[in-house]
Amino acid sequence: MKFTHLWPLAFVLLVPVIIIMYILKQKAKDQKVASLFLWSEMVRNDRANTPWEKLKKNWLMILQIITLLVLIVALMSPYFLSSLVSTGKACVVIDTSASMNYMYDDNQSRIDKAKEEAVSYVRNLRMGTEISVITSDKNAILLTSKVQNKNEVIDQIKNIKASNFSGDATEGVEMAQALALDSKGLQTLVITDSTVDVDSLDATVVDVFSERDNVSIDYVSHGYKEDRLDILVKLTNSGKEKVKRDVSIYQNDVLIETKEVEIDANSSEIVFFEDAKLMSTAYYVQISGKDALDADNICYDILSESSECRILLMTNANVYLTNALELLPNVAVTTSKDIENFSEFAKQKYDIYIFDSMLPAQLPDHGNIITFGCECDEIATVDEYYDDMRRILGVESKTTQYLEGIDFVVAKTYSYKVPEYGQAFLEAYAEDGSDDGCVAFLSEKEGRKYAMFGFNIHNSDFPLYMEFPLLIYNLINECSNSGILANRVFQSGDGVAINANADGDLPKVVKPSGDTVGLTDYRYNFTDTEQFGVYQISQTVEGNPREDSFVVNFPTSESKIDMHPSMYASSDENIVTEVKGIFNLRNFIILLALVLLALEWVLSLRR
Repeated sequence: MKFTHLWPLAFVLLVPVIIIMYILKQKAKDQKVASLFLWSEMVRNDRANTPWEKLKKNWLMILQIITLLVLIVALMSPYFLSSLVSTGKACVVIDTSASMNYMYDDNQSRIDKAKEEAVSYVRNLRMGTEISVITSDKNAILLTSKVQNKNEVIDQIKNIKASNFSGDATEGVEMAQALALDSKGLQTLVITDSTVDVDSLDATVVDVFSERDNVSIDYVSHGYKEDRLDILVKLTNSGKEKVKRDVSIYQNDVLIETKEVEIDANSSEIVFFEDAKLMSTAYYVQISGKDALDADNICYDILSESSECRILLMTNANVYLTNALELLPNVAVTTSKDIENFSEFAKQKYDIYIFDSMLPAQLPDHGNIITFGCECDEIATVDEYYDDMRRILGVESKTTQYLEGIDFVVAKTYSYKVPEYGQAFLEAYAEDGSDDGCVAFLSEKEGRKYAMFGFNIHNSDFPLYMEFPLLIYNLINECSNSGILANRVFQSGDGVAINANADGDLPKVVKPSGDTVGLTDYRYNFTDTEQFGVYQISQTVEGNPREDSFVVNFPTSESKIDMHPSMYASSDENIVTEVKGIFNLRNFIILLALVLLALEWVLSLRR
């Protein structure tokens, strides 16, 4: 047991005063009596010549002393401390990821419950405690650092809101670990609905997870088949009972089509909308009903137009490469060997230019470029030239994705110095196994992509392997993404790679709220994606407007938490479901003092 104040101990000096009052001799009074029966006692009193008398056992005095001591203890405000209450330095980590928007009960969400527990903890800390508050989702934010003013800390906690980002308390715990290095004895309170490792901290975890029924849209996708649009929707019921829901497609807030679906408990269902009547623009799917989380009841998608990629292949004769390109969908290939008149071809502004062992006098100022067996300092500097046999192996990259065991030989090849923003995907090795450098890479500069192969395909056995057409397929896919966006569907918190035309104005992004964000570069990673909905990107190039759009949805990983702190807690872990801080005894002691005073009053009346 501890005490808030010690100064009331000074009132203990009143105990001797009470005792003195009872040993101080009372002044004798004249009394008239009807007989001499009490005469002897009166004589003894009359003969006493001292102001004091012997202290006698007196229950009223004892009761008064006890009452005084009880009142002194009440003024000292005694209390019991639980293990949650810090003795000097405290840190509160609050999980603010999207799952904290879940309803904790019928009246409050998990984030509301978390703030309630945090406020209770801070209020129960002893005066003078240095308090730090951290929020955590995909990033950690330090809201207060070593603040001793409880009211200031509580105001900060009450203003906390859950984000739309995926994540948990991990980032916040790592920041608390850094604080603990500078603050020995730091006690940490972590409030979350997901499992978190706090072994390296003196920490208590408050589990705000609660079982609630919820139905979510996991994803929406679409496809074209013979000019027919089909839409697929995956739904998951994480509740304990079978439910029925209406699944509706909206475009521009206009209802297009609705289907009813029945989903078993803890299971998923796929809903198909065949031959959907939609325009080439954004749409969203929404499910009916109220559940524990509303944010995952809606999902956006964008209809991607099937545009043809136009390729100009400048080559003398390359059957292998021509056949590989003709296998690709939505690709139109124009082949020519008239490199002298290349400028006439360039007026058509192709999407991709492929130069097979030949280069024009001047590279085109638009489109993406792929070269085979060429030396072009404008793209990359040659490192070495090998005119003898070299073994070529694949390097892990996006271009070689899903291609394992690329291994072939070339008779002669260039090796290149990989330019900035470039990535090698093929490397050469000598007979002794030494690395002879990069012989193929893909790079990007000012929104344009450049790929170079150091060898002529005819000087290798690469076309004999099945990996050859697959590599060409991956490379063309990489280079055909020449628009502003490579992808158009994201989850909240994702970065959006924007590649604008360097010949135009700086692009602008209009968020679903209507706010406009001007970008500071043509190549930009846009991360302000917390809002759900449709984002519009615009740019003016040579007086012509260019527009594109993308959508942001609720992160599906936050719709259902599979592991929360209390699920697999061991006996030595300090995991609770609510904060229990100070148990103050003052009110109980005051009540006891009042009872004693009443008892004393009764005894006084009976004397």
